[in-house]
Amino acid sequence: MNIEPNLTFLEILGLAIKSEVNAFQVYERLAQRVQNPALRDKLLFLKGEEEKHRTILEAMHAQNFPEVQLELPPRSPLPRVEIALHEDTPVLELLDIALEWEKLSEEFYADFARRAQDAKGKAILQYLSEMESGHYHLLKAERDLLAQFPEGYNAGEYHLGEEMLHLGP
Repeated sequence: MNIEPNLTFLEILGLAIKSEVNAFQVYERLAQRVQNPALRDKLLFLKGEEEKHRTILEAMHAQNFPEVQLELPPRSPLPRVEIALHEDTPVLELLDIALEWEKLSEEFYADFARRAQDAKGKAILQYLSEMESGHYHLLKAERDLLAQFPEGYNAGEYHLGEEMLHLGP
């Protein structure tokens, strides 16, 4: 994410929350579009994780700015949001966008953690960075499998050739 270095802590929290809201929406959309139960479960897990992250960030906002009403920026700092939220975006492209977002979020939270003034805030932001890294690797494994078996997201289960009949010696 291209984050201006002069942003305030309040502005950074708003951007982070907006990013988590967008990621939640994309995982929700992906989960609705896949038939494979294993992949759908992972996407719903990631959707829940983004919701938890949003809750953590909102709690940070309430703790640090109790007198300020939370206002999210009109645009997300994440690239390609419009494409990701479009109904016709192919599943593999959505996974590519989600991978990009997870990597950017990992870096964003790590940078934000380095700049944090208090130990608790630093620990929470480092935790979020590490969680985003885990999400990236979980998605990467799914994306790599779907690249080899692109019809897999539409199948009831992954069929890695088991349905084929061997006719030779």
